[in-house]
Amino acid sequence: MKLKKAVGRIELSKCKEVNKKPFEELTITDNYMFTTVMCKAERVKPLLEMVLNKKIKKVVFVEAEKTQETGYRSRGIRCDVYIEDEENTVYDVEMQASKKRHLGKRFRYYQSAIDVGIVSKGENVDKLKTSYIIFITTYDPFDKGLYVYPFDTICTWDPSIVMNDAATWYILNTTGTKDAKGHEVSEEIKEMLAYMNGSAPESDYAKMLDEAVKDVKRSEERRLEYMSINANVGDEREIGDYRTYVNQIRGNDGLLTDEQMLAFMHIDKKTLDDIRLVISQHPDWDDDDVAEEVLDMSDKAYV
Repeated sequence: MKLKKAVGRIELSKCKEVNKKPFEELTITDNYMFTTVMCKAERVKPLLEMVLNKKIKKVVFVEAEKTQETGYRSRGIRCDVYIEDEENTVYDVEMQASKKRHLGKRFRYYQSAIDVGIVSKGENVDKLKTSYIIFITTYDPFDKGLYVYPFDTICTWDPSIVMNDAATWYILNTTGTKDAKGHEVSEEIKEMLAYMNGSAPESDYAKMLDEAVKDVKRSEERRLEYMSINANVGDEREIGDYRTYVNQIRGNDGLLTDEQMLAFMHIDKKTLDDIRLVISQHPDWDDDDVAEEVLDMSDKAYV
C-alpha cells in the first residue's frame, strides 16, 4: 500500500475472532474491541506519547479493513493501529492476545510491509521513514517480568555502535511486574497494562479506555458489526477443523505415509498438499494463520 501524505492514520483491522467470544464478554485485549476503541485520536495518542515519551500533533483515520500488500507472494497484513506524523515517522500498534511462535519474525514481517509500502521498486531507500512497531502482548514472551521490552539494532561485539536503521520495536507486556534497571516506566503505563491484564482501571487513561469499552458494548450497531465480521471466511467450526488438520500434519509429517494421514484425518490429497505448501512458505505462521490461508486458497479455486 502506497502511503498517502497525511498527518496521521489509524487502521481498523479485519478481526480473527469470528465470534469466538460473546459480544458482552469482549475486553480491550480482544482484537475487535482494541481496534474499535483505538480508532479515536484521544485514545491512541496518549498511548503512543507515554510509551515513546514524545508528542504527536495529530492523527487522522483511513477506511476499515484496508490491507497493506507487501508485494511478496503472501497475504497482505492488516494493521490494528497505523499512524503517520508530520515528522516523517510511522507507528504501528498491534494487540497480540494469543501466544505466537516466532514473535521476532512477526515484527520483521510487519516491518517489511511498512517499508515496502513506503518505498516503491527502484526508489531510493532514503525515503524510508522512522518507524515504531508496538506489540501489546497478554503474555510474557521472554519470561523476564519486564513491563516493556524495547529493541534497536546494535552491534553485538560493541553495543555502543547503533545501526541507525530508523526502526524501533517495542513489546508491552500486560503481565509485567518490574522495570529494567535504569529504565523505569511510568505509573501510567503500568496501570494501563494492569487494566489490560484484567485489573480495575486506576489511571485516568485506563478509565478512559474502560469507558470506551462500555460504550462499544452499549452500541447495537457495534454488536451487529461484530456478529457479521469474517462472514466470508467461513464459520468457526470450519476454521477449527482446518486448524486441527494443520496441527496434525505438523506433528506427523515424515512419521506417517500420505495414505495413513489422509485416512485418519479424513481429508483429500489436495488439502494435504495445500497445507504443506503454506507451512513451507510461512514457517513462522501459527495454526490459525495457516488454516485461514488454506481456506482462502480453496475459496479462490471456486471463483
